[in-house]
Amino acid sequence: MTSLTITAENMALFDKIKLEKYYSYILFGLSIDNSALEFRGSGERNYNFNSLASELPKDKPMFVIYDFIYETNENPPRRTSKLLFIFWSPTTAPMRQKFAFTNAQYEVKNAFKGIQKDFQLSDYSAIDYDQIRNELLKT
Repeated sequence: MTSLTITAENMALFDKIKLEKYYSYILFGLSIDNSALEFRGSGERNYNFNSLASELPKDKPMFVIYDFIYETNENPPRRTSKLLFIFWSPTTAPMRQKFAFTNAQYEVKNAFKGIQKDFQLSDYSAIDYDQIRNELLKT
């Protein structure tokens, strides 16, 4: 298997979410030949996490980098955020695409330093703010 091409533009987009806090999320897909990471979309800074499902295709895998903002259970609650890596792998996606994304996910996570938690989601019902927040509070 050849190495995945992650461009300077991909890295600049990642910096816009991680360092500049310009986006809430960025979406990435793979090129037709699965050799390169390609930008597919982004969301404004105050994007509602529960709306993310409407951005994800029902039959194609995607990678999502999301700056997830939430409050802790501390007294008083503290507002914090974690940079999430979400591997969207719907059950209806072709097996070859799922395989290509599964192989690419490690290279993507290694290239994008600073990801604090990763999720593999395959159903729209899992894209739920409270579920993700609860999972983050466990860590």
